[in-house]
Amino acid sequence: GAQLARLKHEFAENRYLTERRRQQLSAELGLNEAQIKI
Repeated sequence: GAQLARLKHEFAENRYLTERRRQQLSAELGLNEAQIKI
């Protein structure tokens, strides 16, 4: 879905997501931080 596509894009842009970025993404996408894997 759109969330997965967005995450893939984020990972492509940033090989390593910072804790803050993960928090922003989880809030933006309505996901639990634990669902966003590094």
